[in-house]
Amino acid sequence: MTRRYKDILLLLTARGLRGFGDGFAIIILPAYLAALGYDAAQIGLVATSALLGTALLTLGIGFVAPRHDLRALLMASAGLMAATGLVFPQFEHVGLVVAVA
Repeated sequence: MTRRYKDILLLLTARGLRGFGDGFAIIILPAYLAALGYDAAQIGLVATSALLGTALLTLGIGFVAPRHDLRALLMASAGLMAATGLVFPQFEHVGLVVAVA
């Protein structure tokens, strides 16, 4: 296996795992928010902001990717995702949760 093939395989695997994490989070998120007592409209607002944030981040990375190191971008986006996951449970006010999402 060539070095280039290994790099591509690693990048695609990492992207797939990140996508799985995004999908899993968006399934768990409404249940978590419902357990906190959020109503359906608030849950929809938070879920929508989380999905829009992910979409905008993906588009932004797509635009800057040709000019930057792909590994660094992948690590930065994974770090941002992890930080969001760590900070998210710290807030219960819907406005702060939407801002973090």
